[in-house]
Amino acid sequence: MRVKNIIFDLDGTLIDSSDGVVAAVNYSLRQMGQPERTADDIKPFIGYSLRLMYPSFTDVPYEELHRHFQTKAAETVVSSTVVLPGVEDTLRDLAARGYRLAIASTKIKRHIQGIIDKFNWKDLISAYAGGDEVTHVKPHPEILLLTLKRLSANPDETVVVGDTINDIEAARMVPMTSVAVNSPYGGTERLLKSKPDFFVESIADVPGILNRLQKEAI
Repeated sequence: MRVKNIIFDLDGTLIDSSDGVVAAVNYSLRQMGQPERTADDIKPFIGYSLRLMYPSFTDVPYEELHRHFQTKAAETVVSSTVVLPGVEDTLRDLAARGYRLAIASTKIKRHIQGIIDKFNWKDLISAYAGGDEVTHVKPHPEILLLTLKRLSANPDETVVVGDTINDIEAARMVPMTSVAVNSPYGGTERLLKSKPDFFVESIADVPGILNRLQKEAI
């Protein structure tokens, strides 16, 4: 079947909100009397569940840390977010070609909506789902299935684009075709070991992959 839909991860794939995330993580640690961590400590966890990150830094109860994180993140995450190189042109090119675009992210729904509003992507993004809308975040496929439902889309007609093994493993479990994008947060070797269907250095290379898939479908 020909590809009609593309589901993107957000952090590290379309945008960089690391400054806001680092600020929120360190705020939560300070509030609980814990030492701050460097940006290099925190960035490799971006795109993963906070439940995975915090035990690497402290044994303070997660629920308290998460509450403080969300308090600060409401101020810092959207305001600090920048679009990654090549993303704006690529999204508009894909939309002009008739692809329906969606976002499935571990970020909470409110932050996704704030980012869409900030960059005027309302006309580009047909559907989105956030980590606070599912019971299990990626690598569980639940968020991809929810996004497919909101798109009224068939998995066979949909490609997942992301920068972490969580994106690739979640796509495989649906199953859907996966495109891994080299992440600004590192972890390329681990990403390649997850065996995505395709790997690209830049989001600008995604249209070329789609052209190849469309030719193969003819």
